[in-house]
Amino acid sequence: MKNILVSVVASLVLVSSLNAETTCEAVSTVNTSIESLNDTVANQQALVSKLSDDIGVMADRIGDMADKIVVTEKLLSDTLIVLTGNASLGSSSTTSGVVLTQPLDNTVASKTTPPTITISTESSKYLLYASTTPTFDDGKTISLYIESDTSLKTSWPEVVDFASNNSDTIYIAVKSIDVNNKISSLSNGVKLNLE
Repeated sequence: MKNILVSVVASLVLVSSLNAETTCEAVSTVNTSIESLNDTVANQQALVSKLSDDIGVMADRIGDMADKIVVTEKLLSDTLIVLTGNASLGSSSTTSGVVLTQPLDNTVASKTTPPTITISTESSKYLLYASTTPTFDDGKTISLYIESDTSLKTSWPEVVDFASNNSDTIYIAVKSIDVNNKISSLSNGVKLNLE
């Protein structure tokens, strides 16, 4: 019986040793799997972060394109205002241009009453350009269709509001519209100080 008992104990020790070895292998496999999963999660986090950055860059580019679209619309607005419903209009006149003779440069202008605007042509219709820069840069200039002193008075608050958003100095210029509804080139610019 002693032999049988020794044989059973030896078998138990051998089986326990085999189970311990299998358990160690299983634990090692689980550890490897967890490390691999941890690496995959870290890689996924890096990918999500990169995609987030790429989305931000794309949003900036879309914003830039939208700004360019707005600038293009402003460039077209003066012509479109005049052209609406009149197929005989052209984009420029054959005249040599127009000179803004009044107001004079550095004139102090009222925020409530527009200055008297006099141009070198006999036209009473013109496009008034108001800008925060003397070069009438895109995005810093508005244009308004003026056909009389009344429409100038009606439009003047828009010029003042535009200037107030930037400073109390505004530059104006005009494009006259002749009897054939042709638009001249841009006149000389005049600096106005709004008070």
